[in-house]
Amino acid sequence: MMKRFRSARGQSLLEFSLILMVMFFIGVAALDLGRVFFATIVITNASREGARYLTLHPDDSTTTFSGTKAAAVAEAQGSMVDLTASNVTTTYCLLADALPGCDKGFPVEVTVNYDFQLSTSIFFPSTLPLSRSTRMLVP
Repeated sequence: MMKRFRSARGQSLLEFSLILMVMFFIGVAALDLGRVFFATIVITNASREGARYLTLHPDDSTTTFSGTKAAAVAEAQGSMVDLTASNVTTTYCLLADALPGCDKGFPVEVTVNYDFQLSTSIFFPSTLPLSRSTRMLVP
């Protein structure tokens, strides 16, 4: 009778350790999903801020969009998303001709690309490419 109790206790310990590993992985994956969602919100806001800056300063195209890129990077500053100017791409005057500057009513587009580093890189790819674009009209 005593021997049977020991084997049942060992079986319970093994089952618990297997379930604990699965639950830990589900918890880490849920945290990663939350981090991806947060990073998506941050880069969306950064693209909106860059597009807003470009519509208010349509002459920024003469300076290689440095103000637009700086506005987008500044929006993401202080979060876990580290953007640089190389992450920000701008399309200026999508429908206009090749003249410098942008006329009233023409759209501008700012795209922010970011490679998100996953914590669960053992089971999934280590980086997840995120991209968000915002298009606004020059007032």
